[in-house]
Amino acid sequence: MTEDIYILDQKNSIKTEEPIASEKAVQAERTRLPEMPAAVPVPEPVEIKKAKEFTYLGENNKYFLILINDTKNREISSLHKETLLKIMSAKGLELRDLAILNVDQYPDMNISELKEFFSCSKLVLFGINPQRIALPGISSNKVENHANVKLFSTFSIDEMISDVTKKKEFWAIMKEF
Repeated sequence: MTEDIYILDQKNSIKTEEPIASEKAVQAERTRLPEMPAAVPVPEPVEIKKAKEFTYLGENNKYFLILINDTKNREISSLHKETLLKIMSAKGLELRDLAILNVDQYPDMNISELKEFFSCSKLVLFGINPQRIALPGISSNKVENHANVKLFSTFSIDEMISDVTKKKEFWAIMKEF
């Protein structure tokens, strides 16, 4: 209650009466300022990890990723590119079907990043240790599977250019890959 109470005595004089204790408590409760809530900790912003970007040759139309390690060129030397495209054309593939990536340009990449970016179903490593991209040890010149990706780790392109035996060993597996 917030109204004043007036009592009339027998002489019809008006007396103002103080509110009783319970009414004072109600009035005090109504006029009390609301308590400020305790400081709520604001969570720190979560860093959204951006997918790694790669610069590569080809259009990756067949999700066929080829990894090379060329320390002298940003992408691939013209001789290696010509050799590689001759091999792939014998399999019925063109540059637009492939993605050719020079791992020398990406020192700390791994298979998960490659798979996420390229969505590759086939991966050939030319002269690259599989552990370089965080793959478990896989046999050289043998087709294996890892996380739904068909893998083939083989000789470097330079080794195949200079050694016909290695080229034949490589081709025997690649034509079925």
